[in-house]
Amino acid sequence: MNRKRKLILGIVILLALVATAIPVYISQQHTTFRAEVTDHMTMLDKFDRLEITRFSSTSGDREEVTIKDAEEIQDILKDYKDIELKKIKQRDTERESPYYYEWRLMINKEEREIHGFGITLYNKHSMTIYNGNDTRDKLQEYKVSQDMNWYKMERLFAGIKEEES
Repeated sequence: MNRKRKLILGIVILLALVATAIPVYISQQHTTFRAEVTDHMTMLDKFDRLEITRFSSTSGDREEVTIKDAEEIQDILKDYKDIELKKIKQRDTERESPYYYEWRLMINKEEREIHGFGITLYNKHSMTIYNGNDTRDKLQEYKVSQDMNWYKMERLFAGIKEEES
């Protein structure tokens, strides 16, 4: 009888561990843009500049704009902060758009400029985030859980391009 109790107790403990581990693993796979980018910054960090490059998916042409106003950078990041992301191993290349965008967010950390984040927006369904502060897993692919407003990105790029010319 004692042996049966130990076996039943062992099975119950094992089931409890599995029931706890699965939700924890799943919750680590889902995140937000804010959690992956802006939450990694401290109060002393300041936005130095945001370089946005638009690449043509077909011809390889590229255009670049730079934003140096910290408030404008913050406004842009606010538009993307609540986008829900899911970590993936490989991005979906079937839904390619004619252009993709690469953001290089440069941060002034304690009076020295560092390459904070690299964000590549392939389409409204996938992005890659490079975190220069991480010691491992610096580059992570994400599937965008809800459709990102892709036209907002195109309008933003066109508007900045007009201001620069």
